[in-house]
Amino acid sequence: METISKLPDKKEFTIGTREIIKDIETGKVKKVVVASNCPDFLLAKISGKNIVIERFEEDEKQLGTRLGKPFPIAMVGYE
Repeated sequence: METISKLPDKKEFTIGTREIIKDIETGKVKKVVVASNCPDFLLAKISGKNIVIERFEEDEKQLGTRLGKPFPIAMVGYE
């Protein structure tokens, strides 16, 4: 798993673990960025799938802020 400090420039993304898993299964999500403090049980739900997983070097609160959301985000999915 690669660690990144910058998010992709794509404007469309998926947040929410259930939505990300659903979009992985339909092929809409091909890359998932997870916060540095993302719980292991959430990582286990997406590991083993045919996607790229990258770790964001900051925590859930900072990931939410970078995405313009006023709440913490554990993971975000991209096409």
